[in-house]
Amino acid sequence: MKGQKVYECKAKCEELSKCCHNTKNRVIEKMCEVEKEECKKMGKFLKCLMVCECLCCYICTCCCEHEEVSNACLSELCGKCDKLMGCCKGLLACLPKDMCEYLNCDKIHKCCHECKGMKSGSKGSKKSKKK
Repeated sequence: MKGQKVYECKAKCEELSKCCHNTKNRVIEKMCEVEKEECKKMGKFLKCLMVCECLCCYICTCCCEHEEVSNACLSELCGKCDKLMGCCKGLLACLPKDMCEYLNCDKIHKCCHECKGMKSGSKGSKKSKKK
């Protein structure tokens, strides 16, 4: 990915990174209030948040310093977003709605969906270049 799309990518990754960062302490706070099984799911969610935050920071650095993002990075981001959205889905199934709202499940799902859209957008442009 190069050109103007890199700046769109950076903006979306910054938003996801910020959301992940701001959610981590909320997860830690609420882990003490739930049963063991829910706590395990929240622990997995916390790990996914940390990985996704770091990956987004890396992608933003690539955007700034190289002004391009590789397809491998975008694929990795899509995979991590899938895991993060799966964690959110698992939490929505076992936690009260108000706690899921507090844990930014909907916001994270939205950010991930937007980031995953960048990969499909880059595939389309790649195919059109080959033609």
